[in-house]
Amino acid sequence: MKLQSILSFIKTKLFFFCIGALVGYIVFHPYAMLVYSLTGFSQHGMHLTDIFFSFDKAMLLMGGAFAILGGLIGLLIAVLIEKQKQLYTVTFENEKKKTAVETLQQLMVTLSHYLLNANMVIGGMVRHCKRSMSNEDILSSLEIIAEQAKKIDAVMGALKRITEIRTAKYSAEGHALMIDISKEIEELLSKDGKTQRE
Repeated sequence: MKLQSILSFIKTKLFFFCIGALVGYIVFHPYAMLVYSLTGFSQHGMHLTDIFFSFDKAMLLMGGAFAILGGLIGLLIAVLIEKQKQLYTVTFENEKKKTAVETLQQLMVTLSHYLLNANMVIGGMVRHCKRSMSNEDILSSLEIIAEQAKKIDAVMGALKRITEIRTAKYSAEGHALMIDISKEIEELLSKDGKTQRE
């Protein structure tokens, strides 16, 4: 794939160089000869009809110089077009990322409203049950529920703070991707654990 893009790059530059060289030889060189004859610098007094003299064998070296000049101009135009394309691609990709982040943030506002409210109720009920019950099995189950509720809070917090979308494979064999926020979740959970200890 990389070799293909390199070959395409070389072909494009070569094409622009050849077109530029052709324009240099067919247009720039005769034009320079015409200007030279009209300004009176020519010793033998060239006329407009003598413009075809620029394609004579005797003028091949000068024509070659103009062809190289035209080729270099063509090459420069090709580089400028390539840079413009790259700039457009980068701008387009940035716009796509920005739109994706904005969409995700809007989704988070909606999810936060429903999930965090439900999670708050679950947390409140867990604390109430812990205070009013002494059965060890029930208390350990309530502890697990409370831990999972904290994870939901951490996920929502991490998604709210997201500014760049990173993806990770959902499963080893599948092609599905999920948003990679594991680091942010761990940070929020460890921060929550420190707060509780204090």
